[in-house]
Amino acid sequence: MRFLFIVLVSCLHFVGYSQITDSINLAPSSLFNNLKLGDSLTFYQCHVEEAVQQLSTASGQTLTGKTQKYTITEKYVLVKTDMGYNANYYTSSLNVFPNKKFSGLKIRERPYWAFEKEKTVTLNDQDLKVFLALEKKGHEAIEYDFGITRYNTNQIIIKQHKNFKQLVIEGNYVISKLIKL
Repeated sequence: MRFLFIVLVSCLHFVGYSQITDSINLAPSSLFNNLKLGDSLTFYQCHVEEAVQQLSTASGQTLTGKTQKYTITEKYVLVKTDMGYNANYYTSSLNVFPNKKFSGLKIRERPYWAFEKEKTVTLNDQDLKVFLALEKKGHEAIEYDFGITRYNTNQIIIKQHKNFKQLVIEGNYVISKLIKL
């Protein structure tokens, strides 16, 4: 699977930047198709990773937990500009229970997601190709993907206004590890 993803990104690499988001390179259902200057597209990615959490109390005491699975939810707001795309990158606090935020189709961002803006970056060609490849690679989530278990899958939600997709991403493709932030 990893090989197929690399091949897909490589194929997109040979297409010129101005053609990357042309409809001929995208599926007809791609949410990138109708973006105009100033429009944005939001990617939410929820994935589970093993980690050790440390807490520091106000008195200076440090408490270290055991290794367990944590849900990490990231948000990317891609804004189309005359020079390409900018991405506003947000992270959310950790949840101990994997994929709690994506347990069902979430069309609206909720306050308990608690996103904090980390940075704004200009996407280069390769970074944009990662977003395009993930949209192509993902398959629509079904009801069995919504159950909260310790085996929850890597998922993304792509949203533009009332149009959205919730996709399951097979494999360990995490946007923050695939692009340069």
